[in-house]
Amino acid sequence: MNTIKIPTLPAGLPAVAALLLAGLLAHPVYAGIYKWTDAAGEVHYSQTRPPGDTPAEVIEGTSPPPDPAAVHQEQQHLQDRLDAMDGRRKAEQEAAGLEKEREEVAKADEKNCITARNNLVKLQQGGTKRYLTPEGDVVRLTDNERARHINETHSQIEMYCSP
Repeated sequence: MNTIKIPTLPAGLPAVAALLLAGLLAHPVYAGIYKWTDAAGEVHYSQTRPPGDTPAEVIEGTSPPPDPAAVHQEQQHLQDRLDAMDGRRKAEQEAAGLEKEREEVAKADEKNCITARNNLVKLQQGGTKRYLTPEGDVVRLTDNERARHINETHSQIEMYCSP
């Protein structure tokens, strides 16, 4: 009687093969779908290639539905990026607004400085000159009133003409 010797697999190979098979089965495969027409003119659809050398059109399968947790995580990541961009844009706008406000204040201070210096020159000239009040009245200042106005004008010059 003849005996048939069956080859044995190296130790550990069945375990590796089992892990590979389990890994393949754990991930769904979304392969294309084959479409072909047989000799009788009938159209077939299949997930396997047609028999022989029959020409077939490959129709791409759909991708698996996304994992809801991954979608939520990606949405949160994108929202965080948008929030950061909005924060930077708001800070830039505030900085631009502050700079514009500083420029306007500087222009107003420059005009007030010129006005205060002109007023000081007029007040120091002395004599019985007439002056226009903020209310629109024309008055003649006494020496005490002129001295008080000169002191106020010096304060205005310090306030508006300082660098």
